[in-house]
Amino acid sequence: MDAKPVKFYFRAGNVALDFVNTVGNRLSETERRDYFRSPDEFLRWVAEAGLSLPGKNGKKFIALRDVQKAIVFRESLYRLFLKEAQGKSPQPEDLRCLNGILAKHRSRMELARRNGGYEWRSGSSSSADWILEQVAEAAAALLTSAELAKLKICQNETCGWFFVDRSRNLPRRWCSMNDCGNLAKARRHYRRIKTAPGKSKKASSLLD
Repeated sequence: MDAKPVKFYFRAGNVALDFVNTVGNRLSETERRDYFRSPDEFLRWVAEAGLSLPGKNGKKFIALRDVQKAIVFRESLYRLFLKEAQGKSPQPEDLRCLNGILAKHRSRMELARRNGGYEWRSGSSSSADWILEQVAEAAAALLTSAELAKLKICQNETCGWFFVDRSRNLPRRWCSMNDCGNLAKARRHYRRIKTAPGKSKKASSLLD
């Protein structure tokens, strides 16, 4: 029986962060789940993220090795953003990885005449490279913007997802209040009643 299709979430405020957030329960030792399990799922994420594919049918260009390449880049970006969120310098190899993809993308950029004006256009590349290059540009845009100071990590102890906190006075703590926020609230309630006199039996059933 096929596994249930993954539900992708786009709540980080930047597509590069959403790309990194394609690992569910990233910090859990037992419930960690990679959302990029196949070329089809990877392409579905690309479509839902609003990224473009060269040609009419990108599917034929995506192989399992392309997904594996995307995962390597994703984990490098995760380490880079983690260091930034912690106020630390990233590892040189992770910055080199990002710069390598950016350089590859920008080396193909050229000006093209269109509708009486000019626009930037990229030369041909594989679908996999084109996808990662779009993610890399989004990452670079965040890293060079004032919003980098608003980069946060969800405070759910097993989540590990990033987001840009655009809330007023920056009080946001969770990637989503409906998911991680409510889960944290339930856990706090469980701990309170568990430690209350005579309540241990009732508490043990609340999170079953």
